[in-house]
Formats: sequence, structure tokens, C-alpha cells
Amino acid sequence: MLSNIKKNTYVIQILTLMSGTLVAQVVMLLSIPIITRLYSASEFGLYALFISIINIVGNISSLKYEQAIILSKKEKDASTLLFISFVITSIIAMVSFLVILSFDTLISPYFNNSDIIYFIPLGILFVGLVQIFNAYSSRNQFYKVMAKVRMYNALNISFLQIITQYFLNFNGLILGKLTADLFSVFYFLRYHWKKNTLQLRSISRRRIQFNLTKHSNFPKFQSTTVFFNSISQNIPIFLLGYFYSLEIAGFYALTVRVLQAPIGLIGNSTREVFYQKASNLNINKKSFFELYCKTTLSLLKLMILPLIVIFFFGGEIYSTFFGASWYTSGKYSEILIFWFFFAFINSPSIVAFSILGLQKIQMFIEIISMILRFLSIFVGYYLFKSEISSLILFTITSTIVNIYLIIFIYFKLKKVFK
Repeated sequence: MLSNIKKNTYVIQILTLMSGTLVAQVVMLLSIPIITRLYSASEFGLYALFISIINIVGNISSLKYEQAIILSKKEKDASTLLFISFVITSIIAMVSFLVILSFDTLISPYFNNSDIIYFIPLGILFVGLVQIFNAYSSRNQFYKVMAKVRMYNALNISFLQIITQYFLNFNGLILGKLTADLFSVFYFLRYHWKKNTLQLRSISRRRIQFNLTKHSNFPKFQSTTVFFNSISQNIPIFLLGYFYSLEIAGFYALTVRVLQAPIGLIGNSTREVFYQKASNLNINKKSFFELYCKTTLSLLKLMILPLIVIFFFGGEIYSTFFGASWYTSGKYSEILIFWFFFAFINSPSIVAFSILGLQKIQMFIEIISMILRFLSIFVGYYLFKSEISSLILFTITSTIVNIYLIIFIYFKLKKVFK
């Protein structure tokens, strides 16, 4: 078996990315029991609100042109798209700063009148740049570097969040995140500069215009899709904090942070390598239907055991590892695990939309998904006055959407590569 794995570059590349992500997730899981004893659920809720906003905007800050980097046949076009993504991300970050500056009196109350709102543009910029360099590194198959960045990022976040509160009695949740992301950007930049992969001389106005036009589906549909998806994924943070309290939002945030560990460890690594491999097969007019089926089935098998364990023992696991005061987060996990189960195995389905040029269809699915998720939490509050009811309805809706995505792509690929 080991001999076969060594010969399989696809598996090796996934394992390479997983190695760094594994360390990152282990560091995160080891640090959370300390962090949950240093910070309250309300502080965690405020941090989750900040992270949700910078992720929603940061994920589309390049208008998803960074996704086209992997699809480009020529290195000159890839470098041009890197430049385009950087410029657009910088503009989005500056615009967000002006918006916050203009409407700070309206925005501040949602953050308990905290000054952290002025750090949101910086967070958006860092999230966008890390995303761009991830795509560019994946194109160049710099998986070891990507793994190291993830590992260092987790170490820096955890270290800073702990020492700032423990030694300085200062809420360093947000400071730790921003500092760690800044370090990741510099690490990527230094490595690409050293490898001479930043071919900025090949960039011209004509080539910029060509790539902007050729990949216009990404800002038109892909960025809109990701935007609505990010909103729908983070809707619970906003609505639980608004309808119930920041404390409940904090409980939910911890639940999600822990449940995302297997997705960050295996799902994201698999998705990035699958995207690169499937894109190459598609460019060469070859079918990636078999690769899609094998990858999806493998992810399903890996997630069955965590599903069973969390469903039956979620409350006990959370209260044991993170403190008795976080038992509520464990009960939330027993509900939300079904959403994460299908979100985990549909990683190949998500990127298949981009490879097949189905961004418009994906956008409409995400819009419907966002509306349904909003209504699920809204109905849970107004009919039952219970966050548990809201989370159950949210999980049912999210599960149905993820199952639909997997089935849709399966039959679409079967038809295309018949």
C-alpha cells in the first residue's frame, strides 16, 4: 500500500498539503482549551463577527480572478492574473475603509462600539492576498510551501491570542489573526521572489485587458456565488447575535471552529489538489469523472466515524476539552455535524462548477441557499423562540443543498464525459 501511495502523485500532493494543515489543526485544537478558559463566550462572539465580515469580503476581494490563475495555459497569463487580483483586492480593501469611516456610527453598535471595526479593511486585505498566493502556489505545485504557511499561521494565531490575554490582560483574538495573516503574506512573497516565479515583466495593458475579458465569468458569477455562499455560511453568526445574544453567537462560533478541523485538514487540501488535477485533465480534453467519483467517495468514508462520535457525544466532548461552560457548544455540534458531513464530501463538486464553466448555475443555487438559510433561523426565532430550533432548521436546509450539489455535478459530469 505504501509503495502504491509513493507512486501516486495525486495522493502525495494531498498528503503534503494535509501535513501542514494537520499541524495547524492540532495546534488549533490544543490551543482552544486554553483560549476558552481565557476568553468569554461574548468575546468569542465578537471575534467571530469580525472574522465573518473579513472572510465574506476577503473571499471575493479579487472578484475571484485568482481562480483563473490555475486554469491559464500560459505563465504570462497566470502572472497577469496575479497582478489583476492584487490590484482589485487592494482597491476593495481601500473602499471598505472609506465605507467604515463614513458609516462608523451605524456599524459600531453591532460590535459593542468597539474600535476593532477600523481593522476590518486590513483583515480583508490579508485574507485576499493569502487566497491569491494560495492559488498561484497551487498552480506552481508549491504544496510544501502552502503546508508550511498553514502551519505557521496556526502557530502564530494561537501563540499571540494566548500570550496577549494571559500576560498582558489584553484581548488579542483579532490581533493574533491579523499578525499571523500578515506573516503568511510575507512568507509567500519571499518564496515566490526567491523562486523567480513573479514574472511581472510579462504584464502589459493588452494582456490585462485580454485576461479581464476572457475570465469575465469569475467576477460576474463566481464572485457573486462565493459572496452569497459566504453570507449563507456566516448567517448564523449575524442572526444568532442579533436575535439572541453575542454569547450564543460565541457558543456557535466555537462549535464551527472545531467542526471545521476535518474540513480544513482533508477537505480543503483535497479540493485544491483536485482542482489542479481536474483542470489539467479538462484542458487536455480528458474526463475527470472517475477522479471526481473516487475523491467524493473517499471523503464520505473518512467522515462517517466523526459523524457518529459527535452526534452521540458532542456535549461531553466539548465540556471535557474546553470547559464545562462550553457544554452548549457541544450540544450545537450534535446538530450541525450533519451539515459539516455533507459540506466535507462536496469539496470536489464545488470546484467542478468552475472547471465546467457553470458559475451562473452555481450562483443561482447559492442565492436560493442563502435565502433558505436565512428563513430557517428567522422561523426558528419567531415561531419557537429557540436557537436550537433555528440551528436544526438551518442544518436541514444546508444538508439538502449540499446533497443537491453533489447529485447535480455527478449527472452533469456523467453527461459531459459520456
